[in-house]
Amino acid sequence: MNKMKFKYIYLLIVGMVMFMVSCDKYLDINIDPNQSTISRVDLQLSSAQLQTAIGLGQRIFPRVSTLCQYHTGGPGVALTDEDQHKWAPSESNEVFRTCYRSTNSLSYILKNSTESYYIAIAKIMTAYNFGICADLFGNIPFDEAVRGDIADGSILHPNYDNAKDVVYPGAERLLLEAIDLINNGGVVLPADDDLVYGGNMDNWSKFAHTLLLKMYLRQGASGQQKAADLYQSDDQFIIDNSEMAAVAFPGGSQGSNPFWNAAKSTALGNFYVGTTTMIDYLGGTQDPRLDAYFDTNNAGIQIGLYPGDIQNASSNASFSVPAGALAANGGLMFGPTLPVIFMSAWEGNLLLAEAASRGWITTDANAAYEAAVNASFDYLGLDPADAATYLAGAGAMNAGDPIKSIALQKWVCMFEMQPVESWIEVRRFDSSSTPYFTSPGGVFSSPTENALGTGKYPSILPYPENEESLNQNFPGQHPITDKVFWDN
Repeated sequence: MNKMKFKYIYLLIVGMVMFMVSCDKYLDINIDPNQSTISRVDLQLSSAQLQTAIGLGQRIFPRVSTLCQYHTGGPGVALTDEDQHKWAPSESNEVFRTCYRSTNSLSYILKNSTESYYIAIAKIMTAYNFGICADLFGNIPFDEAVRGDIADGSILHPNYDNAKDVVYPGAERLLLEAIDLINNGGVVLPADDDLVYGGNMDNWSKFAHTLLLKMYLRQGASGQQKAADLYQSDDQFIIDNSEMAAVAFPGGSQGSNPFWNAAKSTALGNFYVGTTTMIDYLGGTQDPRLDAYFDTNNAGIQIGLYPGDIQNASSNASFSVPAGALAANGGLMFGPTLPVIFMSAWEGNLLLAEAASRGWITTDANAAYEAAVNASFDYLGLDPADAATYLAGAGAMNAGDPIKSIALQKWVCMFEMQPVESWIEVRRFDSSSTPYFTSPGGVFSSPTENALGTGKYPSILPYPENEESLNQNFPGQHPITDKVFWDN
């Protein structure tokens, strides 16, 4: 991404966010008559994409990484709530609010633009936002969401819709419509205002197809035929790192990765250390990504901390930290220029591998699995020969239980880069009959102080505090042991 693009993005968005049209309209009751109700679709697009990136990459990022057992609170910080499997509704505010603010900007595009490509991108991002919220919270406002304008019915207290029967089908419809729009072509092509792909509509089509495949897999048996109908070739999907859907950050005064900004302002980034769960798993499988993911401790070795066990650790203990956590300029896992990833090539390839392993599509499951691992190694700058050695050994796909290999590989590949998506998949893949992560026999460890009880794990986020207090149609809070519809 060039310097001109960064200048365009961050100068315009800073101004845009300050007087953005009808942000959070379904929650904001008052309308300022002196506020302009006219904006530019290019600014709304940039703003929407940045809002989604902030929602996924800032406050929720380290907390969900803890639930993934990537890192845990280390020396110098009190035992965190998430280390104890506690989650206050206030912790859900940002991701929920920013995804809906993003959707509100996208709604402006859908209502005011006549340009096919802008409309297609808005539909894809809208489907992505609603999908993330449904996967984290379950039932959410959909049909009546972001309809606070008078012309839209002045719906300030939207009803909640069923995630399985309304939200997922609605998101699917948006994605299919977007693909048709892209296939039919357009006149005005987005450029620097598109923070994800810079107007590359082929990649937007791949993103839409990959999102659809992901949704179909989460729908289970009802998604099988739809996945088969969707699939024609691997090239329809995100399978190469150059096709990754992400918002990049230049660092410095032009804008830095949101978690880097948040953690450095509080010094919290310096206190997260690697878990025994992840470090021991990588060491046990002789995974070369161990050194890419973690800096060594003071003794020059990789040492993890048992999840939530800091109070029992020696006062002079030294643990490995996510790469770059203690470096002034960051590193591979923690740094100012790291992107917020919406969809990666390893994710796309593993979705194909899963669909093929289940017999839904005709691609080679093992080849897709190995492509995912190679994409991960390539992104980290590791030697392809090391990837080949790993895939020939402990990293090979288990022919007897390929879904287990795919599930664990997805968890490993997404380390500290896609924690929200990783936690969603950890919950989806794990069950009493497939004890890969949290079920007895899985790789996860019950935290030392587990507020839910030994061996129990959160399976949904609480609805945000803002919804409880502001939405008169709020359906009531659910416990964090409730489940999303696809969680078996």
